[in-house]
Amino acid sequence: MSDSTRETTGAPADTTAPAEPPRGPLHADVVVVGAGLTGVVTAHLLADGGADVVVLDAGTAPTTTTTARSTGKLSVLQGTRLTEVARHGDDTLHHYLAAGKAGLAWLRRTLGDLGVPVEDRDDLTVATTPEQAAVLDDVLAAGLRGGLPVHWEDRPPYPGPTHGAVRLPDQGQVDPLRALAALRARLRSRGVRLHDGVRVRQVRRTSSGVALRTTRGTVVADRVVLATGTPPGRLGGLFLRLHAGRSLLTTWDVARPEDLPPGFGATMSITAGSPVRSLRTAGGLLMVGGEGYTVGREPDPAARLAALDAWTREHLPVGGARHAWAAQDYGTDTGVPFVGPVTPGDDRVLVATGYAKWGLTTAAAAGLALAGRLLGEPEDWGPALEPWARPARPTTAAAATFAEQSKGWACAVTRPAGERAGARRVSRVCPHLGGVVRWNDQEQSWDCPVHGSRFAADGALLEGPATEALAPR
Repeated sequence: MSDSTRETTGAPADTTAPAEPPRGPLHADVVVVGAGLTGVVTAHLLADGGADVVVLDAGTAPTTTTTARSTGKLSVLQGTRLTEVARHGDDTLHHYLAAGKAGLAWLRRTLGDLGVPVEDRDDLTVATTPEQAAVLDDVLAAGLRGGLPVHWEDRPPYPGPTHGAVRLPDQGQVDPLRALAALRARLRSRGVRLHDGVRVRQVRRTSSGVALRTTRGTVVADRVVLATGTPPGRLGGLFLRLHAGRSLLTTWDVARPEDLPPGFGATMSITAGSPVRSLRTAGGLLMVGGEGYTVGREPDPAARLAALDAWTREHLPVGGARHAWAAQDYGTDTGVPFVGPVTPGDDRVLVATGYAKWGLTTAAAAGLALAGRLLGEPEDWGPALEPWARPARPTTAAAATFAEQSKGWACAVTRPAGERAGARRVSRVCPHLGGVVRWNDQEQSWDCPVHGSRFAADGALLEGPATEALAPR
């Protein structure tokens, strides 16, 4: 689904012109790759600590980041995520919650200083089936074990029949694009070099640091932070431990606000199972998310959007549809984010990924952990989030990934190239690891079902671990 399907969401733009990189190798103490929320928070904290920081982003504007495409929810409850984290024991659960609370506090404080409002909301995880109610028991237990002031609610303010909810008070919501634009502008006003339109092609560790080969030349640094959703290329093999998913989000006019459930506007909510529905109000509009799917494996993304629209019209007093877009995020094989060294024991290259669609609060926490580590002031909870804090775990998602790669090659024998109207003929072989891309008619893109790389109709790289475009055929 392209953003042109409906009018894109408006927000204050980052109007500061990007600085031009100088000729010859660019040097810095730390290079942060990715100018979404993880990257800008990390850069802010490093600059506060006196480090010379350069930020590089492959996109040409803040609107291209995963941050800008998020739901804007700031919460440490996070649907059913605490049940996954709790499987690793109470210590991991407490560390994860400490990280989330620290990230939320930093965002409230910093965005307040920048004049970006954070609206108070209670967060609800809602059961719409008896099976989901059983899951909620585990969510409530995990929250209480973690010391959260969660409580059960029999009749939550949610449209349609429910079987209860878990409520966590005093969470928040924000316009993510406005927040990101303000943080980026502040970085530049403080002299931090932020270069848009620079894609990293290769990360090479050297005896003295790290050398980055980019589309604009070479960058050399003592340390590198990869805040790109998934690390570019094959670094550390982390792409084997990540699962790429896309989620659909829509906004609507509210035709009859009085018909919303009493108290609905003071909450934000998400269901505890399928079909996932994520709801909140924002600026007089209603935001509805859900119908997520694995990148490259959904045969009919347009039907997903139609299903989300049909559910919204059936259950909520909406008028016209305003916006529709998709966001991409990654989950890990352990259910806990990866924040730390991409290779065990080597702090030259650090990574932050695997937020599983809860990227705002977790991104700020990741920035605190990464900057603290690099400045010699580590967070007590930081080690619990490191990629190698627990062993890789075989999952059904990993097995499905290998199956997709084999199935794709069988298809590529008969259809090795793809072509769409107005675009060049391209190879269907993903340059990352040889997966075979599939056409996404809704978003007008070639999507890799193996590790989640995405390409435009003409083969240009959009996102994912791939570092090159699809080859012309």
